[in-house]
Amino acid sequence: MKIMLNILKIVCILMVLTFLQARAQDGHYWSENYGNKSMLLSGTVNASVADLGLVYYNPGRLGQIENPAFVINAKVYEWRTIKVEDGVDEGVDLTKSNFGGAPNLVAGTFSLPFLKNHKFAYSFLTRQRTEADFFVRVEEEGDVVEVMPGNEIFNGKFRFNSNLKEEWIGLTWSYPLSEKFSVGLSNFISVLSKSNGLMLNMNALGETNNVATLTIDRQYSYENYGMVWKMGMALDLTKVSLGMTVTTPRANFHGKGNTLFEDYLVGVDSSGDGSIDDGFIFNIQNDLNAKYRYPWAIGLGIGIHFKKALLHLSAEWFDKVPRYEIMKTDPFIGQSTGDTLRFSLVDELDPVINFGIGLEYYISEKFSLYASFASDYSAVSSNITRFAELEEEASNSAFQADFYKFGGGFAINTKAVEITIGATYTGADQEFRRPIDFPEEGEEDPVFDSDDPAILKFSQWRFVLGFSFPFADKMAKKLDSGSEE
Repeated sequence: MKIMLNILKIVCILMVLTFLQARAQDGHYWSENYGNKSMLLSGTVNASVADLGLVYYNPGRLGQIENPAFVINAKVYEWRTIKVEDGVDEGVDLTKSNFGGAPNLVAGTFSLPFLKNHKFAYSFLTRQRTEADFFVRVEEEGDVVEVMPGNEIFNGKFRFNSNLKEEWIGLTWSYPLSEKFSVGLSNFISVLSKSNGLMLNMNALGETNNVATLTIDRQYSYENYGMVWKMGMALDLTKVSLGMTVTTPRANFHGKGNTLFEDYLVGVDSSGDGSIDDGFIFNIQNDLNAKYRYPWAIGLGIGIHFKKALLHLSAEWFDKVPRYEIMKTDPFIGQSTGDTLRFSLVDELDPVINFGIGLEYYISEKFSLYASFASDYSAVSSNITRFAELEEEASNSAFQADFYKFGGGFAINTKAVEITIGATYTGADQEFRRPIDFPEEGEEDPVFDSDDPAILKFSQWRFVLGFSFPFADKMAKKLDSGSEE
C-alpha cells in the first residue's frame, strides 16, 4: 500500500500543479501590457498613452501625438514561479519555475494622402498565451495494485498539457476634431486557439503472469475567429489629459473544435465479484461548433501634468459574461458499459473593475523614470469544475486568484532612438483546500479528503528592453517637403 501511495502522490502533485500552472488569462483582463513605456506603467495610460500601445489603450490618442510614426521593437523575457505551501502535506511544498519569452506588440503608423489629418496605425499583439506540459513515469515492484493478489511489476505514465493563444491583428483610425479633442477606433481580428489534454496509463504484471492495464485519455481543442472593436476619446488640456474607451463584446465569425474520450480497463476485477471487468470506451468527435465570448468594457483615465512629472490614473469596468457553452459533444454510448456519456466546455465570468496608478518622472530631457501599480482581478466565478477532475462538464476559466502588478524602469531619449529598460512584477496568493493529505504511520486519515489548507503563491517577472525609432516620421516629412517643392 505504501508504494501505491507514493504513485498516487506523484500523480496528484502533478494534477495540483496543472490546475495552478495553467494560469490561463481567461478571466484576467489586465494580464498583458503593450508598448515600451506602457508596460513599465502597468497599462495605467488610458488618458496619457504616448507610445503605440495606444492602439489598445486608447485609439483616440493617436490623433493627438505629434510624432506617432515610429515602430516598436521591444524584447520581453518572463520568469514565472509557482509555489504551493503545504501543497501535499504540512511542511511539504511544491515549486515550479520557468523562463522564456513573453507576449509583446509590434505596431507602426501610416497616413493616406487623400485623408488629411486622419491618422492610421497597424498592430499585431498577443492578447493571451499560456503553455503547460507535465509528464511523469513511475516504475515499481511490490504490492502496488490493491485489487491484484501478491506482488506486481508496475509502470505508469501521466501527462497533462494545456495551451492557449489568442492573437489580435488590428487597424486603428483616429481623427482630431479640434486641437484638444480627438476620437479613434481600433478594429481587431481575433484568432484564438486552445487545447487541453490529460493521459493516464497504468500497467501491472502479476505473479501468475496476469496483466492489468488502465488507460484514461481526455483531450479537447478548439479554434475561434472573431472581431473586437475599441472606441476611444481623448481630451488634452494644458495640465490634465482625459480619456475614455468602450470595448465591444467579441463577435464570433467561425469556430470549430474536437474532442477525444478514451477509457480502457483490462485484467482487473474492479467489483470484487471474482470476474474480470474489462472496459472499452472510445469516442472522437470533430467539427464541433465552438464560440468564445468577451464582455463589454468601459475604461476611464486621467493624466495630471506636473513640472517634472506626469501622473497616470486608469480604471476599467468589465461586464459579466453569463454562463454559456463554448463547445459540447453529441451524447455517445460507452461500448462496454452501455452508459450515455457527454462532455461540454462552459464559461461564466463575473463583473470586475481593475484600476492602476503610474508615475513618469523627468530627470532631464533625455532621461525619465517610471513606476506603477495595477490590479488584475479574476472574473472567474466560484462555481467551477476543472478539466482534470474528469467530469462531464469542465470550466474554460479556472484560475481564481487576484493579481497585483508593479512596474518600474527608465527611458533614454536620443535623436536616433529611444531606449526603454525596466521590469514588471505580478504576484498573487490563493488559499485552497489541500486535495491530498498522506497520513502518518499508525494513523487512518483519508488520503483524498483533506480539509487542511494549502497556499498558492504566484510570481512573475518580466524584463523589458525596447527601442523606438522616429525614422518613419522623418522620412514622411522629407517626402512632404519634396512634394511641396
